[in-house]
Amino acid sequence: MNPRMHAVSVRAGITIFAMFCALTGGTFQQAHGGLFTLTDGNSSATVNTGSQAGMSSWLVSGEDQMYQQWFWYRIGNTAESSLDTLKIVTEGTSDLNFNGDADALFVRYQGAGFYLDLRYSLHGGTAASRTSDMAEQISITNESNGPLDFHFFQYSDFDLGPGPGGETAVFTNLNAVRQQEGGSILTETVITPVASHREIDFYNNTLTALNDGVATTLSDTPIGLVVGPGDMTWAYQWDVLIPRGGTFQISKDKNLYVIPEPSTLALASLAALGLLVVRRRKQH
Repeated sequence: MNPRMHAVSVRAGITIFAMFCALTGGTFQQAHGGLFTLTDGNSSATVNTGSQAGMSSWLVSGEDQMYQQWFWYRIGNTAESSLDTLKIVTEGTSDLNFNGDADALFVRYQGAGFYLDLRYSLHGGTAASRTSDMAEQISITNESNGPLDFHFFQYSDFDLGPGPGGETAVFTNLNAVRQQEGGSILTETVITPVASHREIDFYNNTLTALNDGVATTLSDTPIGLVVGPGDMTWAYQWDVLIPRGGTFQISKDKNLYVIPEPSTLALASLAALGLLVVRRRKQH
């Protein structure tokens, strides 16, 4: 697609989103950063669009599995800045599945010669499922008079299970990561495009590097290398030269789920066996 036509289609999509918010009772307005809570099924997530705290909680069946997930960027070899340092043009929530709860968030940030659109969409499971899903899309559009040397970072710090300290993390392939503590498991798949660099590290080494005032390149943790246990964090980096009028898009999906511990499974099996014995005795 022609870059100019592509940019026009993105702008049209934002207009449609705004109309959708109005129709579904969502909010869509000029803002300077706010605290939003998304809710769906057994899940809720809190996002602060005006702070490095970013997405600071993700409750699934009453258990909070998130500490911090947010985004940084840089242009050329300048130092990274967190996304919240940009001007917020528009932000708002909507109810995509019409169940009465806000389950989607849209934010547009304006930079020098570019704008960036960030979308979250929460899909909770049933009360007993202990599963949840979060889809995310990022679009960066170059409004400058020439190519834009853009570098985009996602930093993630999940505190799975009872709390930080016992987690492991591994990049299972070039576009997927898995973090686990006990029966609590987080996976993220980058649908498109594959990141240029990636990193798993102990808290808060990567975060310090993103905020130290020096251009950062992630260390490229080998695929398949399990890091931990410990208080683990992980990050992705995309390096791209966006042509004039062009748009670079990232699409990702996170999934949180909890599987029963072996002891819980054993108890459940014993309970099922007991019920079976009782039934057989009654039949006899």
